[in-house]
Amino acid sequence: MMLHQSPLSRHLAVPVSFLAVVLASAQVRPEPTSPLITQPIDESKRVELPGNTRPEANPDNDRGMVPDSLPMEHMQLQLRLPMEKEEELDNLLQKIQDPSSPNYHKWLTPEEFKKQFSLAREDIETITNWLKSQGFTVNVVNARSVDFSGTAGQVRYVFRTAIHYFDVRGVRHIANLSNPQIPAALAPAVAGIVSLNDFKPHPINRAR
Repeated sequence: MMLHQSPLSRHLAVPVSFLAVVLASAQVRPEPTSPLITQPIDESKRVELPGNTRPEANPDNDRGMVPDSLPMEHMQLQLRLPMEKEEELDNLLQKIQDPSSPNYHKWLTPEEFKKQFSLAREDIETITNWLKSQGFTVNVVNARSVDFSGTAGQVRYVFRTAIHYFDVRGVRHIANLSNPQIPAALAPAVAGIVSLNDFKPHPINRAR
């Protein structure tokens, strides 16, 4: 299956093009990803993940905390690559969209993308083991994210943010009240958490 996506989507779980010519060459091989997590996890040393709240999750719309037992399914822990891998990915994206490049529209399969542009295996193991140790269920590990599930109570305890009900234009939603926190040791490899709310994105263009 070949997936085509724009450069704007590269920070999600992004499959991109396969450099058939480059990877077929015996002289060129993808460089392994360097580990980013180098310190032991200390739960007392935490950092906030900025930009991980919704503007609608404000005091005017707040209708109180949800029950701790509320299921939170398919949350996404967004991962970040080392700078050199981000630069390699940017360069790849430019080449596959440049008609003058010999690699124009040479698409990577999802598995090939995951192999070339994922975190180091040690980092993935550290992150997934930490999530499991906190009682979460790890569903799927993608190239740029970890899909996991749990409850609102676990989110409040582990990420130090409460999930509340919010009334927005007569519609009830749930969302995190503040930016989540994670152990500082994980911060070099974690960009944020997606799906701590049930707001759905709206299309920019609407059909007439």
